[in-house]
Amino acid sequence: QFIGRNHVVTFPVGSDGGRQAGPRILAYCHDGVGLGHLRRTLNICERVAADRPEATFLIATGNPYISLFSPLARVDYLKLPSLRKLDNDVYEAKFLAMDPERVLHYRESLLLETARHFEPHVVLVDKAPVGVCGELVPTLCWLRRNRPDVRIVFGMRDIEDDPESTIRQWAKLNVSSMLEQYYDEVWVYGMRSLFDVATEYKLSSDVRSKVRFVGYVANQPCEHESANGAGQTSPGASGRRPKVLVTVGGGTDGGELLRTYLADAARRVAAMGGASVIVAGPDLPTEQSEALKAAAATVPHIDWIRFAPCMSCRIREADAVVCMGGYNTLCEVVRNGKPVLVVPRTHPRLEQTMRARLWSQRGVVDVLERESMTPASLAERLSALIQRRRSTDPTGLDFGGVERVCDRIGAMLNGGVTHASAVSM
Repeated sequence: QFIGRNHVVTFPVGSDGGRQAGPRILAYCHDGVGLGHLRRTLNICERVAADRPEATFLIATGNPYISLFSPLARVDYLKLPSLRKLDNDVYEAKFLAMDPERVLHYRESLLLETARHFEPHVVLVDKAPVGVCGELVPTLCWLRRNRPDVRIVFGMRDIEDDPESTIRQWAKLNVSSMLEQYYDEVWVYGMRSLFDVATEYKLSSDVRSKVRFVGYVANQPCEHESANGAGQTSPGASGRRPKVLVTVGGGTDGGELLRTYLADAARRVAAMGGASVIVAGPDLPTEQSEALKAAAATVPHIDWIRFAPCMSCRIREADAVVCMGGYNTLCEVVRNGKPVLVVPRTHPRLEQTMRARLWSQRGVVDVLERESMTPASLAERLSALIQRRRSTDPTGLDFGGVERVCDRIGAMLNGGVTHASAVSM
């Protein structure tokens, strides 16, 4: 019962002792920069829900833009106070007037109470196995002590950072011990043959036994596919005006690439009879956004979009793509066979640069290194990409990740996966 000031509300008790029916999945999704981790988590929830219509999902995230995405059935979210990343493992409150230590303690308390009340069957932790600055550790401890049956999984992208930096950062955060004690499995959203995280990051034998390479997780085809009439065409095929998509993810540090594109390449595309679609990202700083949007207005045949809830539509409609090296963007662009020129980020992590170079060696992307990017070099490389009129062949990469994740979660919910050893507290 809940006893209010003037009334009493009685909650019915179900056959499971008051817990809601159906499996519950809690996803921790930290996004200090960009939208990629949130997009991937939403994609996984949507795919699992299609196979498990009785399941419900709760995403714990500080991403301030989650409300911009289209709602998914049986998926809700816990909005944590947003953080701004200053450097690796250095954060401050993005909007609230709270000192870093206090806002992190606030988030830590919210996460712990959520685990206690939501009572998940599976916990999927994306990117940060101990949470931001260790904020997830009390929750992991509580779950292992009080809910030893819960399955806890760390899902990591194909590359975290260069080995030296990752080993140093994980040692500082005691990640190896946390993975050994609290996690049942480690899912790598990539291919061992391209980058073996177990070897490169010198994981312990215990952690290695939990590692599964599931393949790349690419967004599923959206329901708008037929409505847009977009197909897998070559640039400029059948006399069509070539369309170039320029995307910088969330936009936090995308201003330099957008500014360089507008300085020359955009006009060259227009001169070729083509059009540009720029997705600037909701986190592009306002002053930069206004200046760049004004600059775009002076170039013919440019559409300026701040945020696209469905990037799948934009990618399918494009004949060529210019982007940074973010995980989600590259996965979806290459899976759709689109020619792509990648200008990867180099700070604060080398993850994008490393991925772009590895994929370039497989012949599925063209790379323009950030230090070599000028208005002329970007325009020339893009012009050559368009004129080649050649689609990308993605067959060398494994994009079956979301299906394998769905299978693993299904096995866990069906009791086919044993949990980690009990933790001595």
